[in-house]
Amino acid sequence: MTKLYVDRLAITVRSSPRLGPTAELHRTHQRRQVAHLVAERRGVPEERIRARRPLDGEPADAGDFLVVQRTLTALGSPPGRPHTLYLVRSGPLLDPMVAPLTAAAHTTGWPGDEVGISHLEEQGGTLVFDLLAWAVPEGDGATVVVVDDPAYVDDTTEDPAFAAVGLRLAPTGALRIRACGEGEPPAPDTGPYAHRFSGAGPCDAWLELYAALESGAIGRGESALLHTAGRERQGWVLVEAVRPDRLRMTGVRI
Repeated sequence: MTKLYVDRLAITVRSSPRLGPTAELHRTHQRRQVAHLVAERRGVPEERIRARRPLDGEPADAGDFLVVQRTLTALGSPPGRPHTLYLVRSGPLLDPMVAPLTAAAHTTGWPGDEVGISHLEEQGGTLVFDLLAWAVPEGDGATVVVVDDPAYVDDTTEDPAFAAVGLRLAPTGALRIRACGEGEPPAPDTGPYAHRFSGAGPCDAWLELYAALESGAIGRGESALLHTAGRERQGWVLVEAVRPDRLRMTGVRI
């Protein structure tokens, strides 16, 4: 298994997501039909499901890849060695005829391969590292973008981040991925860590880690547990700040 390090960390966050009711749309409207399916799957009235409206004058947002595009731009171009882009995203899109991964890679001029991962749901920011430890060849890097920018939301019970977290993985780097797992996270005495960040979505704990690193709250050699407790399962990832002063960080708001 490959040892994973992070040498760049970027986030893109929506300042004011625009959510609109879908029940007012005609019953044959595509978004109304998707909202009905979402409500049926979650066991809630259709009237509670709202659709995220794209930003005016932003074709990339109408195509559901703006946050990915901005995050990749913030991370910068990948190094010349073999480098794969992994997009981790679950849930229905505003426009099912658009492929956000392909569109984002094309508009940013991504030079390498792209892989989409859609089955991890809220554990996209934790369990993906188990996959990456096997998928990324020793000595190579990768770019990972974890997205929590749902197109359909039950805003009475759900509080998504409306964000994306980008990680540039390298053979060595400022942060080391020590371990990850599914279920209850380890206690501080069994897997020593000085900080713990938790949330219900795939980006929540990473956004808290970003804020802590930006403020200087995490010292060299300290570890942080990132814990996600979603609707159906729990997951965690343990991160060590090897050289936090060398971590290149970029935050974007849209």
